[in-house]
Amino acid sequence: MKIHVAKMSEETIEGYKHVVVSDNHINFMDISDNECSEILANDVLDSFFSDKTEDCLVSLVNKLRLGGKLIVGGKDLRLFCKSVINGSIGTKDASQVLQNTNSMPLLNDLMPIVQSLGLKVLSTQISGIHFEVVAQRG
Repeated sequence: MKIHVAKMSEETIEGYKHVVVSDNHINFMDISDNECSEILANDVLDSFFSDKTEDCLVSLVNKLRLGGKLIVGGKDLRLFCKSVINGSIGTKDASQVLQNTNSMPLLNDLMPIVQSLGLKVLSTQISGIHFEVVAQRG
């Protein structure tokens, strides 16, 4: 099973089951542990408070089968601040981002957590203020 973890308002992706994420919660009610071959959660970390980031990752990994792939991401605080300082993001847009984001973990801080959960990092990608980590459960 492939799932897309996203807010209710986001479009569904063909071939993926839409799983709703809200503040500090992913609705995995009808998905068993070790059931997913792929989890696309490219903005999920924005919905969790910083002290709940590891809990979020644990719940995602629990649903992932051995050999399964996890794509997880969010906004990086360091990239966000840099973009505001250099003028790439104006104050109005920056305020909007802050209003719609519960936390912005740093990519460098996230990597050890991902690896400690038994995932092998396959790649990382940064685009603007957003990052994604692609990892596989071993």
